[in-house]
Amino acid sequence: MKEIEMLPALEGLGWRRGKDEVGDCFCLMDVGDVQVQIIPAIGKRSDHFRVSLMPSVSTRSFTAAAAFVLGEARDYVPIIVSNDVPEKIVDFSLDDVVRLSRSAISWASAQDIEKGLAAYRALPTNSKGAMPLRHLAALAIAGDVSCLAHYQFSFEQGDRSGFVPYITQDMIARALLIARDVR
Repeated sequence: MKEIEMLPALEGLGWRRGKDEVGDCFCLMDVGDVQVQIIPAIGKRSDHFRVSLMPSVSTRSFTAAAAFVLGEARDYVPIIVSNDVPEKIVDFSLDDVVRLSRSAISWASAQDIEKGLAAYRALPTNSKGAMPLRHLAALAIAGDVSCLAHYQFSFEQGDRSGFVPYITQDMIARALLIARDVR
């Protein structure tokens, strides 16, 4: 089985297929209040396949908050990401796709979303990459007006509090809007 054959098989199992901003395929499924994303990857080796779904979990409210804070549409922003190594499979088949899909859903169902959000809320302001955005979104949906108001005041005083350059005063203001609405 090839990656191109795997995607329709996943759709048949209830996954919704999408493409990210660089054109890579992913699949989403709602499991209760949790969103599960998988990024299917198949690597052909001489005597086996290396297969991974790279599952992660999120919620619609966290993704919406991150998108609003950023000021750009987002389909999905992860809260917890699995770091499992790819599986070695000799004869990769539809049965393996079904098993891997069930495994991803099972993994997702076992995750503690609140613990993941708490980890984002606890991040230092000088975190790298997407982490500062996730930090602000997690604070916003938790209704942490005090922390976000402190960040806003610091920015107004010219103190960026260690935030990376892409974090703007407007982003903090949008996070504060969400936090005030939550309270």
